[in-house]
Amino acid sequence: MEHIKAFEALQKKSKKLGFQVLAEHIKNVGPLKIKTSKMDFVAHLVKIIVGQQLSVQSAAAIWKRTELILKENKYKNPNKNLDKKFKGAGLSRQKIEYINGIIFNKNLLELSKKSLKKLSPEEYYELLISIKGIGPWSIEMSRIFYIGDPDIFSILDLGLKNAHLRLFDLKTYNESFYENFSPFRSYMCLFLWRVLEDENVTI
Repeated sequence: MEHIKAFEALQKKSKKLGFQVLAEHIKNVGPLKIKTSKMDFVAHLVKIIVGQQLSVQSAAAIWKRTELILKENKYKNPNKNLDKKFKGAGLSRQKIEYINGIIFNKNLLELSKKSLKKLSPEEYYELLISIKGIGPWSIEMSRIFYIGDPDIFSILDLGLKNAHLRLFDLKTYNESFYENFSPFRSYMCLFLWRVLEDENVTI
């Protein structure tokens, strides 16, 4: 299974590169799976917008209310009544604008996960970067947690940067450093995020 292969490969590579603390951390955490979203693509993109610049707790609460609005929505075009509902759910004016641009985009509504998986990373990027409110970080998170791409490292992610600094110095935080862990860089992201949960993991 992929997650077992990733666990073994990342642990082995860390040891080979002399990163003993990282190798031990991976061993202690054990195999991690990428949990991909089961929602449709439009809802997935809206959830990304909702979560931008918010704590995990705040994002979860607002998403719960927003998801209910989406399920009950019968409008086929942007509508003031719908905007009021979004505002009541805790969404800013800018996020409401972004969400309207997604949920009423007919091209996005027709996309299936199967068709998205067939796109190259470059094609996937071009598709999403054209959507207002979706930037490089959001696209990377989408590739990991929607289509399950095993080899994405989000250099823009603050959590990954903070985890890296617990193990290494700042000058090594770059794309080329993490190319060492291809083709399982998405799994390395999972292990690094877990570093932040363990106070004992440090140089």
